[in-house]
Amino acid sequence: MEQTRRRFLAASAALGSGALAGCSAVSDAIPFIGGGGLGDYEQWVYEPDRFASADESGEFGDDSVALSIFAINQQSIYENREELYPSTYSSLSRNFVSNTGILPRNVSMVLNLPEGVVLSGSFERGEVTAELEADTSTEYESDGSHEGYDLYVRAEREESPDAFGVADGTVVQGQRVDNFGSDADSVPATDVVEGIIDTNSGGATRYVNANDAFGTLVSSLSGSSFLTATVRSDPIGSDEADENSGEFEGLVASGQASTINGATTDSQSVFVFDSQSDADTGAVTDYVEYNDNEGQFARARNVEVSQSGRTITVTATADTYTAPNLGSGTE
Repeated sequence: MEQTRRRFLAASAALGSGALAGCSAVSDAIPFIGGGGLGDYEQWVYEPDRFASADESGEFGDDSVALSIFAINQQSIYENREELYPSTYSSLSRNFVSNTGILPRNVSMVLNLPEGVVLSGSFERGEVTAELEADTSTEYESDGSHEGYDLYVRAEREESPDAFGVADGTVVQGQRVDNFGSDADSVPATDVVEGIIDTNSGGATRYVNANDAFGTLVSSLSGSSFLTATVRSDPIGSDEADENSGEFEGLVASGQASTINGATTDSQSVFVFDSQSDADTGAVTDYVEYNDNEGQFARARNVEVSQSGRTITVTATADTYTAPNLGSGTE
């Protein structure tokens, strides 16, 4: 623990001098996400209540969470498969949309959204549509097109549990939104697919433009292999805070990202607070130290804490086999 304290003294000194104001140590270690293997994932993310009813129970029944997403570059996972822990590789390389026939190793981005999934990578439109039409267990059929995407849905359009929009190199799957059993408020799966496509094309509001906390998180969160992002409905209050778990008072959004570089992985944890005065680097440093022996940072090295405005970022390097931020591809 003393070694941990010494390495953070140096980071704290740099923060105190204001040397990191307006920039992030992350940008020197990990490329910005827009130019990485995951592409412009944020352009697909719609407002969380886009397809929801007036029910206020929140996503997954948790009224504290406004949005939770994850993205994986499965091509990167495949290319580094020999460096990954077997169960980690198995989780991150699984087929998220199996009935498309797309091999995960050909997917440069799988983006999991609250009501759908987006796949992009190296595959042909015709290969996917043929696979959907050949699936006798689901009996998908053509349902016209939308913005250059071929739409596929099961026989009963309004009742179909899911639908697909297919283009060269991109597939959008949308799920029917029942809104807790209220037939009047249900949203057909094809409407969800079209809404996700419209979000990416700019025809519908993107969450990154509508929510300042998510926009701030996206501007700092980077990584070309794996990332997660969560936006809270309200800032964490003093009664809810649990600093040892990374639940800091005033926190409004957080995310983790990783870039695999063969045997080593660069990881980052980003915390966005309601205001700059809420951003406490001391609390984040204590969180890292608490998790230094057996927790998330037990095998990490080159750990740094930096602050820019209301955002605090923790960066670290670890052996890919034991990297802390390579999640399981689940929410």
